[in-house]
Amino acid sequence: MFVTPPHQNPSDSLAHYSKSLHDYTLRLWTESRRLAEEKARSKAAKKQEEDHRMQDTQPYTSTA
Repeated sequence: MFVTPPHQNPSDSLAHYSKSLHDYTLRLWTESRRLAEEKARSKAAKKQEEDHRMQDTQPYTSTA
């Protein structure tokens, strides 16, 4: 088991651990959001490209 050094207050250790855990979790969340947004942009661009390609291949029909 870990022992708190004599010069360090146990509440300081808990505060340090809590901050470290918060920072780590924030980094994971931020990276997860970045990847999700990148995936969404890629998916939207692919759909837009497919829609554009479909418009180019459809024959033009006049309603007049």
